[in-house]
Amino acid sequence: MNKTIIININSIVFHIEEDAYETLRGYMIDIKRHFSQSADSGEILLDIENRIAEMFSERIQSGRKEVINKDDVSEVIAQMGRVSDFEEASEEEEIGQQSFHQQQASSGEEHKPFQAGKKLMRDPEDTTIGGVCSGLGHYFGVQPKWMRAFFILFVLIGGSGVLLYIVLWAVMPVASTRADRMAMRGEAPNLQNFKKNFEEEMDGIRENFSGANAHFSRGLRTIGTGFGEIFKFIGKALAACMLVFTGASIFGLFFFFVACTLAIMGYQEAIYFPPLEILEPGQAFFALLAGSLAIALPFIALFYILVRILFKIRPMNNYLSLGMWATWIVSIIVVIFYCVIGARDFREDSIIKVDRPLKAQPVYSFLEKDVRVIEASSSADGKTKYNIQVDGESLHNLLRSDIEIRFESLDSLEKPFIQYHYKAKGKSYQLAAERASKINYQAEQVDNKVIFNSHFALGADDLYRGQSVSVVVYLPVGSKVDIDRSLKGKIREIAYYNCYDNYDEELKIKQTEWIMTKSGLICAIPEKVEVEKKEEEDAMASE
Repeated sequence: MNKTIIININSIVFHIEEDAYETLRGYMIDIKRHFSQSADSGEILLDIENRIAEMFSERIQSGRKEVINKDDVSEVIAQMGRVSDFEEASEEEEIGQQSFHQQQASSGEEHKPFQAGKKLMRDPEDTTIGGVCSGLGHYFGVQPKWMRAFFILFVLIGGSGVLLYIVLWAVMPVASTRADRMAMRGEAPNLQNFKKNFEEEMDGIRENFSGANAHFSRGLRTIGTGFGEIFKFIGKALAACMLVFTGASIFGLFFFFVACTLAIMGYQEAIYFPPLEILEPGQAFFALLAGSLAIALPFIALFYILVRILFKIRPMNNYLSLGMWATWIVSIIVVIFYCVIGARDFREDSIIKVDRPLKAQPVYSFLEKDVRVIEASSSADGKTKYNIQVDGESLHNLLRSDIEIRFESLDSLEKPFIQYHYKAKGKSYQLAAERASKINYQAEQVDNKVIFNSHFALGADDLYRGQSVSVVVYLPVGSKVDIDRSLKGKIREIAYYNCYDNYDEELKIKQTEWIMTKSGLICAIPEKVEVEKKEEEDAMASE
């Protein structure tokens, strides 16, 4: 029974029979002895070993054949050829080959015509951009310059050559080894061709191409460089625009942070971020800081990258970049933490209903009083103070305008009244009810006028937890109602502006007139279309 030996060729492990190994070993010794005197012999020996490994891999079939035998080695040697096959070549054959090459050179055609067995690969030794054109030239048997001219023509026509070149660059493998380059030219991968290919490279045949080809290649390189400069300029222009936008965004975030911080501290009231209202001042500041960092740090990183691209500065210190990354992660966690805290206090809601009577009037006039307008009188020293505070807190921070007013009908014999719905939220129903009970808001009736405040006030220590007021005015059917324009933003379920449009534009009215019906309030002034139609009917009747 034949012994099996494990060998490693080109980092691939093969199981080979002992007699086959001896045959392969003798073959490789002959090859190494023949090429040992050549410069860079290691490169050509490595290429030969790679080719032998590929041929052995083709003969291994998992589950059916896993061991290389002597017949396999003999077939590989027959395909590769022995050293003696080309060492004993006659001078007539060499002269015939030389005359053949001279004839090709004189005809100006250095490439073999298209033939079966060639592989479409990129040539890394003859490149202007990626070696695609030279690879196509080898495959179709034409000079690379004509393929390059073809692509340039398609680029000038409509730009389609660029897309085609990119696709071919992606799908064509590069001819990285000598065996790949031989397969690219359609040469059989045997010892004779390996040696010939090696000798051609050592003699510098590629450097002896015609001067026209060299000039053409330099021209194409110049064109490629020109396109590269254009794309580089466009890229830098886009980077500059993004740099300006990113810098403006960072400055805007800093201004927003400062303005909101001043608002939290009570120094100014012009800019305030509504979500911060649900947190205590200390929590609101840390939430604002974390949120600002979470948004600003990516912009700062992008700003630095753009500066590096435009001005070629050194990369950021590793410790600084890691610190920024850690700060951004912590800021995200802090923002999520405060969002959870705020959302938890909005889990339950409560509504408290309170009824207040109204004095019956022939006409009910409803209007609004803006509580933000302070009627201040002069003090003893002659100075007037307008900055009114409640328990040390600015009045503006305590006022809420979440108020809506609706009108409902009663039987004509029932007494009018107003029903108030005080709403609030909290993490428990009891806490929500306590907050709703603290809302102090009700209309004031002076003769036939019912005056609603424009805002209701929270306590100095109360946080905003969805506090709102819903008012329902119940009036007997047939009641006449005047609604002032100051209430138009709080009125619900009636078409206030439709009634307002029924009036003559020259009157510039401040109140609209309504009548209570079983279905609710309706405008007391008929639509202009109906008035015009009635006038036309009266005119026709008089005629």
